[in-house]
Formats: sequence, C-alpha cells, structure tokens
Amino acid sequence: MDTVANLQKELESCLGSINSAGLDKLDSQNIEKLEQISAATDGLGMKQGKKLIDNLCVVLKAFKEEKSTGESVSLRLTALDFYLQNTKGGDTEDL
Repeated sequence: MDTVANLQKELESCLGSINSAGLDKLDSQNIEKLEQISAATDGLGMKQGKKLIDNLCVVLKAFKEEKSTGESVSLRLTALDFYLQNTKGGDTEDL
C-alpha cells in the first residue's frame, strides 16, 4: 500500500468483504486488515481516513463483544464508504 490509490483499493476490498459476509459472520481477520490499512494511511498523510478506519475498528470490536449495535457499525461503514467515494482518483483527502 505504497500509494493512495492502492490503499483505496485495499480498503474497498476489505469493506466489500465485510459487507458481503455480513456482520454476523465478521471475523478478526477483517479487523486486522483494517488496522493494517489504518497504519498505512498514517504514512500517506490521510488523517481523516485514519480516523474513520480507527473508529470503524473500535465499533467492529465492540460489536463482536455484543457491546455495540449493527446500526452503529452501519453508520461507520457508510461514513467510510462516503469518504472513499469522495477521495477516489485524487492524491489528497480534501473534502
């Protein structure tokens, strides 16, 4: 994940995997992948993306422990998807 475009592709793939599997089948590998992507955003200067990914990771972990709701996860997935769609094709995250 050496470029913004590669990171965006990885993030899209990970989110697609979470969405297609469903929250009831969420596994720790998806969360670990999101954490790796989050670490990569730091090096690319994507501060807003990092915040959104980290927020999603926290809520996904809480959901797995039955301390959060599907609505909360859905809200964060939507926010991250919106972020992705609005940063695609650019090397900045100006929103």
